[in-house]
Amino acid sequence: MTCDACAKKGVEVNGTVVLMIMEDRYDLCDEHGARFRDQLAAALAPAVDAALAA
Repeated sequence: MTCDACAKKGVEVNGTVVLMIMEDRYDLCDEHGARFRDQLAAALAPAVDAALAA
């Protein structure tokens, strides 16, 4: 399994992280896995904070 994000750049890096969104699956390296995790957490942070306050 190779990192889908790296493969877009023509680089072959082992995928170590699986990101699943509904039926979509993305294989990612550690670097891209952390980057997407941080971006998703930042995007959802206001919604999570509001749910916790309720």
